[in-house]
Amino acid sequence: MKKIVIAVGVIVAGLLVAPKFIGSIVEEEREKSVMELNKHDDVILTTNQYTSSWFGADVSSELTFNLEDDGLGEVTVLLEEKLTFGPIIIADQGLQFGLGYSTMTFKLLSVDIDEDITQLLNEKIHLGALLGFNKNVTAFISTDEVSIEEDGSSIVSAPSSAQFTFIDNKEISGTFSWGGLELKEFGDHFVVGKVNMTTEQKVARGDYLQGTAILTGDANFKVSKMSMTSDNNTVFSLNDAELNSVVSLDSELLALDLKYHAKDITTSGQTFEQPNLEIVLDNIDINALQELNTAMENLPASNAVEYDIDQNNVDDVQTEELMAALADVAQQILAQKPRLKVTDLSVETAEGKVESQFTFTLNEDLVDTNNLNSMALIMALEADAKGQVPVGFLDSLGVTPMVDSFVEQGYFTKKDNMISFDAKYVQTQLTLNGKAFQM
Repeated sequence: MKKIVIAVGVIVAGLLVAPKFIGSIVEEEREKSVMELNKHDDVILTTNQYTSSWFGADVSSELTFNLEDDGLGEVTVLLEEKLTFGPIIIADQGLQFGLGYSTMTFKLLSVDIDEDITQLLNEKIHLGALLGFNKNVTAFISTDEVSIEEDGSSIVSAPSSAQFTFIDNKEISGTFSWGGLELKEFGDHFVVGKVNMTTEQKVARGDYLQGTAILTGDANFKVSKMSMTSDNNTVFSLNDAELNSVVSLDSELLALDLKYHAKDITTSGQTFEQPNLEIVLDNIDINALQELNTAMENLPASNAVEYDIDQNNVDDVQTEELMAALADVAQQILAQKPRLKVTDLSVETAEGKVESQFTFTLNEDLVDTNNLNSMALIMALEADAKGQVPVGFLDSLGVTPMVDSFVEQGYFTKKDNMISFDAKYVQTQLTLNGKAFQM
């Protein structure tokens, strides 16, 4: 029995002593994070006060964003942070294990916002961060229900919660859930149902904090319902919509696969079931994109130093440098023959399924990278498309006579109550079913 008592005493003593030593680790890691963040030209985090105790610390900081490029100047946020040292932490999310946990409140200093609004935001928005034993950081964000009524209008935002984990600023994973939104105003009623999102991504190139990161991985977004009614008449509705995106990297080439699906959609008095859209963008040179990211990140800072008197000179030089960077990147990207493919664009109608596929490419030999404008890109665009539409659906739209005319001219094919087409677009010439189309 004495051995058990002694063992328990040692454990308790260890838990009481540990926070003091863990506190120095938390402070050191925090200073490292501040140094990394301050490498970004447009963000500065200044610690005004760090008061440490045995089990935690109180921190007061100012976070300043340089938003001059957006016409907003500098925006400063006062952060009041309460740190709790591990190894065992009781947080809003329950019992946590880690080196430290931080809860934060904030106040905008450089923007004229009513004190009551700041207080409301701090009451409704809850921010926290957990520093794990492996030095990973997990951010927690949650909101309470917000309900506002004014002059016959009302808005209700349901509670939400998010949790994102950052591993050495190289990997990001997390989840987000929101109960939705309801807005009523003068006979109009807008509703967003439950929303859920998950993501798991890695930094393939660049720096996340510097804003130059190129991410690979997947993300999933779901919304149970979106609807808009006016005087009880449906203007638009969408049910059980889901969007999936996957960015992959193979042999220095990026590929994006985007898939959209919904149960049904109603618009302009018509309802369609099973709308689908799948887009694949591939053969994108990651090194070229990284060069562009770096050039655009450095562009404002370099020009502001050299041309801080004549703003017109600043704009002219920025434009020239940006166009030069775009031309170089365009050459590298076009050399890999990128493609945009719409592998599935379809919807179920009462008369049958409407479906089509498209492929778009740019002819490298026809693109003048030193003169990138819309007309030049149109000249270099090449496209293939195939699809079919039920005759009954065309009847419902009232376009059957026009379509029949195209069938007679050989542009479309009519078979088994389906209208189909096979289109190609090369050097501004459109052909349908192998026949040049004349406007």
